[in-house]
Amino acid sequence: MNMSTYSHANPAKPHSLIAEAACVNAQVAAAEQEKLSAAKRFLDRVFPLSTGSHQDVCSYVVYYQHLLAFFADGSQSGLRHPKHFVDFNGSKNAPCAIELCDQDYHVELHFDRNGMIGTRELAKLENLPSQSANKQGAPDTRSNRSHHWLNLLQAGMPTTNTP
Repeated sequence: MNMSTYSHANPAKPHSLIAEAACVNAQVAAAEQEKLSAAKRFLDRVFPLSTGSHQDVCSYVVYYQHLLAFFADGSQSGLRHPKHFVDFNGSKNAPCAIELCDQDYHVELHFDRNGMIGTRELAKLENLPSQSANKQGAPDTRSNRSHHWLNLLQAGMPTTNTP
């Protein structure tokens, strides 16, 4: 029978293990924050708000057929191009998902206040899958388009689907 023995000569150093875990946690949080920041810069570039930035949004609300973004100071803004708002899932006051679309991009904002990212993110954004259409032929020829899905916040590789 094999039994592990405790050696008094080289005791474990719990303080160094805790410090190492805290350092790793800080690195993960910094990388996560950079991904969020880059994803929101993408939203600002492709789906800009009339005023303000997606970086500063505390919550999104659907008001009739419009998407409103609320900020910490109580102000709100709609999309610069309201036609980019396509659909939502969940309640209008606290959507679970919001779908935005223009000619080249299809983006879904997924919210989860209990998710790994959403618990620490101001607007509770958990996931941001994005699809871009790579037009290889005539713009009106659907069969010549390949679609690339890229998840901007969660780990994983982009996938390609051809209709």
